Amino acid sequence: MIDFYFLGKDCIIDRELANRENLNQKLKELNFESPHVLMLNQVHGNQVKIINDSKQFYGEQDLPKADGIVTNQRNIVLGIITADCAPIALWDDENQIIGLCHAGWRGAKSGVIENTISAMKTLGACNIKASIGPMIQQYSYEVSQEFFDDFINENISNKKFFRTSKTDAKWLFDLPNYVFERISRAGVDEIENLGIDTYTNAEKYFSFRRSKQFSNEDNGRNVTIIGAK
Repeated sequence: MIDFYFLGKDCIIDRELANRENLNQKLKELNFESPHVLMLNQVHGNQVKIINDSKQFYGEQDLPKADGIVTNQRNIVLGIITADCAPIALWDDENQIIGLCHAGWRGAKSGVIENTISAMKTLGACNIKASIGPMIQQYSYEVSQEFFDDFINENISNKKFFRTSKTDAKWLFDLPNYVFERISRAGVDEIENLGIDTYTNAEKYFSFRRSKQFSNEDNGRNVTIIGAK
Protein backbone atom coordinates (compact mmCIF):
# COMPACT_ATOMS: atom_id res chain seq x y z
CA MET A 1 0.00 0.00 0.00
CA ILE A 2 1.27 3.45 -0.94
CA ASP A 3 0.53 6.46 1.24
CA PHE A 4 1.57 10.08 0.76
CA TYR A 5 0.87 13.29 2.63
CA PHE A 6 1.31 16.99 1.94
CA LEU A 7 2.11 18.46 5.36
CA GLY A 8 2.16 22.14 6.28
CA LYS A 9 2.35 23.89 9.61
CA ASP A 10 1.05 20.74 11.29
CA CYS A 11 4.60 19.39 10.85
CA ILE A 12 7.26 21.96 11.67
CA ILE A 13 10.63 21.60 9.92
CA ASP A 14 13.21 24.22 8.99
CA ARG A 15 14.94 24.78 5.68
CA GLU A 16 18.18 23.22 6.94
CA LEU A 17 16.31 20.06 8.06
CA ALA A 18 18.16 20.40 11.35
CA ASN A 19 15.26 19.45 13.60
CA ARG A 20 13.26 16.39 12.57
CA GLU A 21 11.64 15.63 15.91
CA ASN A 22 8.23 16.89 14.78
CA LEU A 23 8.49 15.00 11.49
CA ASN A 24 9.44 11.77 13.23
CA GLN A 25 6.43 12.11 15.52
CA LYS A 26 4.21 12.69 12.49
CA LEU A 27 5.45 9.46 10.92
CA LYS A 28 4.30 7.55 13.98
CA GLU A 29 0.89 9.25 13.92
CA LEU A 30 0.48 8.33 10.25
CA ASN A 31 1.47 4.70 10.93
CA PHE A 32 4.60 4.62 8.80
CA GLU A 33 6.75 1.70 9.90
CA SER A 34 10.01 3.35 8.93
CA PRO A 35 11.39 5.78 11.52
CA HIS A 36 13.50 7.50 8.88
CA VAL A 37 12.88 9.75 5.88
CA LEU A 38 15.26 10.00 2.94
CA MET A 39 15.50 13.73 2.23
CA LEU A 40 17.49 15.71 -0.34
CA ASN A 41 19.75 18.72 -0.53
CA GLN A 42 17.43 20.51 -2.95
CA VAL A 43 19.13 22.90 -5.37
CA HIS A 44 16.39 23.84 -7.89
CA GLY A 45 18.00 21.58 -10.48
CA ASN A 46 16.98 18.55 -12.52
CA GLN A 47 18.93 15.71 -10.89
CA VAL A 48 17.15 12.64 -9.49
CA LYS A 49 18.32 10.23 -6.79
CA ILE A 50 17.44 6.59 -7.49
CA ILE A 51 17.23 4.19 -4.54
CA ASN A 52 16.99 0.59 -5.77
CA ASP A 53 18.68 -1.22 -2.88
CA SER A 54 18.41 -0.92 0.89
CA LYS A 55 22.20 -0.53 0.99
CA GLN A 56 21.70 2.88 -0.64
CA PHE A 57 19.76 4.25 2.33
CA TYR A 58 21.55 7.21 3.91
CA GLY A 59 21.43 9.32 7.05
CA GLU A 60 20.58 12.92 7.84
CA GLN A 61 24.00 14.36 6.96
CA ASP A 62 25.62 14.96 3.56
CA LEU A 63 22.33 14.68 1.70
CA PRO A 64 22.56 14.08 -2.07
CA LYS A 65 22.06 17.16 -4.23
CA ALA A 66 18.90 16.48 -6.21
CA ASP A 67 15.30 17.62 -6.61
CA GLY A 68 13.74 14.28 -7.39
CA ILE A 69 13.94 10.95 -5.60
CA VAL A 70 12.49 7.54 -6.54
CA THR A 71 12.58 4.03 -5.12
CA ASN A 72 11.22 0.52 -5.48
CA GLN A 73 12.03 -0.33 -1.86
CA ARG A 74 9.38 -1.06 0.78
CA ASN A 75 9.20 0.34 4.29
CA ILE A 76 11.21 3.46 3.57
CA VAL A 77 9.83 6.99 3.42
CA LEU A 78 10.86 9.61 0.87
CA GLY A 79 10.58 13.30 1.68
CA ILE A 80 10.95 16.73 0.10
CA ILE A 81 10.40 20.27 1.37
CA THR A 82 8.72 23.18 -0.38
CA ALA A 83 7.56 26.70 0.41
CA ASP A 84 5.78 27.81 -2.81
CA CYS A 85 7.32 25.42 -5.35
CA ALA A 86 5.34 22.40 -6.50
CA PRO A 87 5.57 19.21 -4.43
CA ILE A 88 4.73 16.34 -6.76
CA ALA A 89 3.95 12.84 -5.49
CA LEU A 90 4.29 10.04 -8.06
CA TRP A 91 3.44 6.38 -7.70
CA ASP A 92 2.72 3.11 -9.49
CA ASP A 93 0.37 1.02 -7.36
CA GLU A 94 0.88 -2.24 -9.22
CA ASN A 95 4.67 -2.21 -9.15
CA GLN A 96 4.98 -0.42 -5.79
CA ILE A 97 7.32 2.25 -7.15
CA ILE A 98 7.21 5.74 -5.67
CA GLY A 99 8.77 9.12 -6.27
CA LEU A 100 8.77 12.74 -5.19
CA CYS A 101 9.70 15.82 -7.14
CA HIS A 102 10.42 19.40 -6.01
CA ALA A 103 9.55 21.60 -8.98
CA GLY A 104 9.95 25.35 -8.87
CA TRP A 105 9.94 27.25 -12.14
CA ARG A 106 13.67 26.71 -12.63
CA GLY A 107 13.65 22.99 -11.95
CA ALA A 108 10.49 22.40 -13.97
CA LYS A 109 11.91 24.37 -16.89
CA SER A 110 15.13 22.34 -16.83
CA GLY A 111 13.34 18.98 -16.82
CA VAL A 112 13.25 17.70 -13.24
CA ILE A 113 9.69 16.40 -13.68
CA GLU A 114 10.50 14.41 -16.80
CA ASN A 115 13.72 13.11 -15.24
CA THR A 116 11.87 11.90 -12.14
CA ILE A 117 9.23 10.09 -14.17
CA SER A 118 11.93 8.58 -16.40
CA ALA A 119 13.82 7.35 -13.33
CA MET A 120 10.67 5.62 -12.08
CA LYS A 121 10.29 3.90 -15.44
CA THR A 122 13.85 2.58 -15.23
CA LEU A 123 12.77 0.84 -12.02
CA GLY A 124 9.83 -0.76 -13.83
CA ALA A 125 7.00 1.72 -13.33
CA CYS A 126 4.31 1.56 -16.01
CA ASN A 127 1.07 3.13 -14.83
CA ILE A 128 2.28 6.23 -12.99
CA LYS A 129 -0.13 8.54 -11.20
CA ALA A 130 0.61 12.03 -9.89
CA SER A 131 -0.64 14.49 -7.32
CA ILE A 132 0.39 18.17 -7.20
CA GLY A 133 0.27 19.47 -3.65
CA PRO A 134 -0.07 22.93 -2.09
CA MET A 135 1.97 25.54 -3.95
CA ILE A 136 1.77 29.15 -5.03
CA GLN A 137 -1.16 29.79 -7.39
CA GLN A 138 -1.23 32.13 -10.37
CA TYR A 139 -3.10 34.98 -8.68
CA SER A 140 -0.33 35.15 -6.05
CA TYR A 141 2.67 34.71 -8.32
CA GLU A 142 3.74 38.03 -9.83
CA VAL A 143 6.84 37.91 -12.03
CA SER A 144 8.93 40.35 -14.05
CA GLN A 145 8.91 41.16 -17.75
CA GLU A 146 12.32 39.47 -18.00
CA PHE A 147 10.86 36.28 -16.51
CA PHE A 148 8.00 36.39 -19.02
CA ASP A 149 10.36 37.01 -21.95
CA ASP A 150 12.56 34.08 -20.95
CA PHE A 151 9.63 31.65 -21.08
CA ILE A 152 8.26 33.06 -24.33
CA ASN A 153 11.67 32.94 -26.00
CA GLU A 154 11.90 29.28 -25.06
CA ASN A 155 8.46 28.45 -26.47
CA ILE A 156 5.80 30.88 -27.67
CA SER A 157 3.10 28.47 -26.47
CA ASN A 158 4.16 29.25 -22.89
CA LYS A 159 2.21 32.49 -23.20
CA LYS A 160 -0.91 30.61 -22.06
CA PHE A 161 0.64 30.32 -18.59
CA PHE A 162 0.72 34.10 -18.10
CA ARG A 163 -1.79 36.86 -17.64
CA THR A 164 -1.20 40.55 -17.09
CA SER A 165 -0.88 41.87 -13.56
CA LYS A 166 -2.34 45.07 -12.17
CA THR A 167 1.25 46.22 -11.72
CA ASP A 168 2.93 47.74 -14.77
CA ALA A 169 5.47 45.51 -16.54
CA LYS A 170 4.53 42.56 -14.35
CA TRP A 171 2.86 39.25 -15.12
CA LEU A 172 1.07 36.52 -13.17
CA PHE A 173 2.60 33.10 -13.80
CA ASP A 174 0.56 29.88 -13.67
CA LEU A 175 3.19 27.51 -12.30
CA PRO A 176 0.60 24.85 -11.32
CA ASN A 177 -0.65 24.39 -14.87
CA TYR A 178 2.87 24.64 -16.29
CA VAL A 179 3.82 21.76 -14.00
CA PHE A 180 0.61 19.88 -14.85
CA GLU A 181 1.34 20.08 -18.57
CA ARG A 182 4.89 18.85 -18.17
CA ILE A 183 3.70 15.86 -16.12
CA SER A 184 1.10 15.08 -18.78
CA ARG A 185 3.59 15.35 -21.63
CA ALA A 186 5.86 12.92 -19.78
CA GLY A 187 3.16 10.27 -20.19
CA VAL A 188 1.19 10.48 -16.95
CA ASP A 189 -2.56 10.43 -17.60
CA GLU A 190 -3.99 10.49 -14.08
CA ILE A 191 -2.98 13.78 -12.44
CA GLU A 192 -4.54 15.37 -9.37
CA ASN A 193 -3.99 19.09 -8.77
CA LEU A 194 -5.09 20.17 -5.28
CA GLY A 195 -5.12 23.87 -6.24
CA ILE A 196 -4.19 25.01 -2.71
CA ASP A 197 -2.33 28.32 -2.51
CA THR A 198 0.55 28.36 -0.03
CA TYR A 199 0.75 32.16 -0.24
CA THR A 200 -2.82 32.94 0.85
CA ASN A 201 -3.25 30.03 3.28
CA ALA A 202 -1.03 31.50 5.98
CA GLU A 203 -2.61 29.53 8.81
CA LYS A 204 -1.85 26.15 7.24
CA TYR A 205 1.19 26.51 4.99
CA PHE A 206 4.60 28.14 4.86
CA SER A 207 5.30 30.48 1.94
CA PHE A 208 8.74 31.82 1.06
CA ARG A 209 7.27 34.69 -0.96
CA ARG A 210 4.87 35.69 1.79
CA SER A 211 7.57 35.64 4.45
CA LYS A 212 9.84 37.83 2.32
CA GLN A 213 7.09 40.26 1.39
CA PHE A 214 6.06 40.84 4.97
CA SER A 215 9.63 40.72 6.34
CA ASN A 216 8.92 37.67 8.43
CA GLU A 217 11.71 35.32 9.37
CA ASP A 218 12.05 32.55 6.79
CA ASN A 219 12.04 29.57 9.14
CA GLY A 220 9.61 26.96 7.89
CA ARG A 221 9.01 24.54 5.06
CA ASN A 222 6.12 22.34 4.03
CA VAL A 223 6.96 18.63 3.92
CA THR A 224 5.76 15.99 1.49
CA ILE A 225 6.27 12.34 2.37
CA ILE A 226 5.50 9.12 0.53
CA GLY A 227 6.07 5.48 1.38
CA ALA A 228 5.21 1.99 0.14
CA LYS A 229 4.18 -0.03 3.18
